[in-house]
Amino acid sequence: MSRRRLVAAAALVALLASCSGDGGAVSSEDEIILEFGDEGGLVGGVRRESVDLGAKVTMIVEGSTDEQVHVHGYDLYIEPEGPGALEFDALIPGRFEVELEQSGQLLIELTVS
Repeated sequence: MSRRRLVAAAALVALLASCSGDGGAVSSEDEIILEFGDEGGLVGGVRRESVDLGAKVTMIVEGSTDEQVHVHGYDLYIEPEGPGALEFDALIPGRFEVELEQSGQLLIELTVS
């Protein structure tokens, strides 16, 4: 193999290793808090949140609601029995709605990129 091809092959291997996600990259952690007031409404209203692809996300419900919190796309739920939490790895890129399941009330528009 010529020196030029050897250098190009080594550069390609290095590039692929850096893109694989296993190249020693540190994943981030994101905490998203959903706070419900005494009357069950979301404090602060609907909001947009963004997390990095591959991040560990912890979604925390503070206060109480009578409905499940549903993270669409990941098909995950937080049950309504008082404060709760859900932890997941953001491995699916895109924009996802987080809502109260029964009423369909939008809580968060979550972008994973």
